[in-house]
Amino acid sequence: MDYLTVKEASILWGISERRITNLLNHNRIPGAFKKGRRWNIPNNTSKPSDKRTTFAKEQIDKKVVVVAGINSEIGIELSKILLAKGFYVIGFYQEGSPIDKALQEDIELKAVDYFNRETLLKAVEAIKKDVYGFVFMEIFFELEDSLDFDYNQFERSYQVNLFSVNLLVREIVKKMNFESSIVLVNSIEAYRGSFGASAYASAQAAKENLMKTYANIYTEMYGVRVNSVVAGWIGGVMETDDTFDKAKNSIPMKRLGFPQEIADDIYLMLTRHKYSNGTSLVSDGGYLSFDEQSKTEDLDSGKFYRILDKFFNETKSGSEMWIISTMMDNEWNEDPAERKFIQSNFDVVDRGVKMERIFLFSKKNIEKYKKNPYIQRYLACNKITTNFVDLDFIQEEHPELLKVVKEGWIGIDDYALLVDLPSDGTSRGYVTMNKKEIAKAKDCFKKLKKWTVPLKEVMK
Repeated sequence: MDYLTVKEASILWGISERRITNLLNHNRIPGAFKKGRRWNIPNNTSKPSDKRTTFAKEQIDKKVVVVAGINSEIGIELSKILLAKGFYVIGFYQEGSPIDKALQEDIELKAVDYFNRETLLKAVEAIKKDVYGFVFMEIFFELEDSLDFDYNQFERSYQVNLFSVNLLVREIVKKMNFESSIVLVNSIEAYRGSFGASAYASAQAAKENLMKTYANIYTEMYGVRVNSVVAGWIGGVMETDDTFDKAKNSIPMKRLGFPQEIADDIYLMLTRHKYSNGTSLVSDGGYLSFDEQSKTEDLDSGKFYRILDKFFNETKSGSEMWIISTMMDNEWNEDPAERKFIQSNFDVVDRGVKMERIFLFSKKNIEKYKKNPYIQRYLACNKITTNFVDLDFIQEEHPELLKVVKEGWIGIDDYALLVDLPSDGTSRGYVTMNKKEIAKAKDCFKKLKKWTVPLKEVMK
């Protein structure tokens, strides 16, 4: 079969290349597929109908979904899903805010002022069709100054995050029936609170309670289901922000969520979960349950060494320990707990545990560590594989590995990772059984082995 390029289709059909690209992105041209950066369009494909000119006629029988916050990243992704599934989408957005061009062709857009009750009422009144679904995802988020608190800003946050959703739900539900569904998009800060955005976090918590209240009222009155999707840390334009980078370490999946993932969850809650009502779907990569299921809290020296002792005593013959030592200041000293821990290293290999340790430090410190009595003990033990990797080389050639190594760790099979924390902190380390974090550390260990040199040769 022969295929047309976007440019060739544009000439053949007499419409712009941008319009064709938009149709392709919304799966409106059957049989088209993308190879690399190039679209391939079957040459026997008919010109797609123009929904901009036959809008009312084509959409009259389609189910209507109203989305408040349509111009957010999640809103854009949700609109793609809804359009592909054949829904008629009405999108609300804050007047004066930028609107994505892709939304302007296939969606009925309504500019509203979430701070003005009358404009919201007029926008709802203008909807003349029955409404199948309503999704609220508009947010107002601004960081606060606790020392110079802005009470007006606090109230403005509630105006958008709580008062407007209350008005829209109570008015739009009047246009719904027993098969309709409402989904409120919420934030995990509803459960955790916030250091710098108390208005936003507390409004989200109130919105969660409102969702349950709506389910009590409107399921009885209209048969409408009301639920929420509680989103965690979602990537996008802020993905490189330091705060978001730090958040990844508190997420068992070790990454931020994608807007399309949340959009998928919203769509499923809106259309599929027919017996779910007054409940929340938490989509946060495990963030809220991280402390309970994936790692201990950061432990002080006493607790950390007690856990180390427990793991070393319980590790059975035939197991493998793979260890990175970065020669932190609180290692290799005369502290009784550290001396006991080092002795446990030798005890465990005597029981038949295979131990492989990589010492990662700069070559310029070799003379310094030659005098360390504990390192001499490792060198004298032929049951422990001890290797050296030059820290300066890794910093220059493979700095990405140091982000995984951090302060060093002890891996036990594929079961657990005992992680060191910086020696200048109040905590000594933590323990994780997160399979993804363990796998990432083990992969790093294998990569570092490519540049290992036996420690005995370095210490000659």
